[in-house]
Amino acid sequence: MALVPFRVSGAAADQSLEHRMFQIGGHTIRVRQNPAGSGAHHHIRAQQDAQSRQDGEKEESKEELDNVGLVVWQSAFVLAEFLVSHAPMGDWRDVRTVDLGTGTGVVGMVLALAGAEVTLTDLPHVTWLARENVAANCDSPLIRAQVVDYAWGDDVTALPACPDLITGADIVYQEEHFPPLLQTLKQLAAPHTLIFLSFRLRGRGEDRFEYMLAEEDFAVMRIPEHALHEEYRDGQYRVLRVCKRGG
Repeated sequence: MALVPFRVSGAAADQSLEHRMFQIGGHTIRVRQNPAGSGAHHHIRAQQDAQSRQDGEKEESKEELDNVGLVVWQSAFVLAEFLVSHAPMGDWRDVRTVDLGTGTGVVGMVLALAGAEVTLTDLPHVTWLARENVAANCDSPLIRAQVVDYAWGDDVTALPACPDLITGADIVYQEEHFPPLLQTLKQLAAPHTLIFLSFRLRGRGEDRFEYMLAEEDFAVMRIPEHALHEEYRDGQYRVLRVCKRGG
C-alpha cells in the first residue's frame, strides 16, 4: 500500500507540489493542494522524503496555522488507511459520515470511494479546494460525497443529523479551538455515533483534549499502535476512538 505520494506522470516540475496522487486502501486519488497558500512548504518537502518524516517535521509557527488545511498531512493517511482496513461498521455501504476539518478531503474521499455517504466540512477559505478534489475523484453518481462550509461551534442543522461516523485528521493542534470543536461533537454525535480522530503528537495540548473529551462524558480509547500502518508505528501519531458514554 503506497501511503507516500508519488509524482504525477508528465506533470511540470513547478507543479509537482500542487497535484499529487495517493494510493490508500486500494483506492487511488488525485489531490490538488496549495502549499504556497498554506505556509507549510517544509511539510511538503518532508512528504517527498520518507526519511525526513522520521527526523520529525519542523514545528509550525502560529501564523502558518490558519491555512494548514490547504495541504495534505500525514495524519490523513493514518486515519484513512486505518478506517478502510478496520471498517468500524463492518461495511461502508450507507454509513453516514461527517468529516470535520476535511482540508484537501483525503479522508472523506477515501471513505466515499469505499461506499460511505460522506459530508466533508471545513471553513470557506479551504472548502473551495476540497470541492475541486471531490469533483476530480468522486464524479460517479454512485459515489456520495458533498462539501459543506462549517465552523466548529456553529449550529449543526446544516449537517446530517445523527451520523454513524465522525472523522477528523489533524484537527487537534490549537487549544483555543478545543471548546468549539467539543461543542460540535456534543451536538452532532448521537448515542450510536463513533468518532475517530487522528493527529501527530506535537505537544499542542493533545492530552488536554482527551481529558476535555472525558469531562464532556465521552468514552475515549486510544487505538493500539500495532493496528496502524507499519510506517506510522513510531509513537508520533495517535488515533482515538470516541463515543458518548453508554453509546
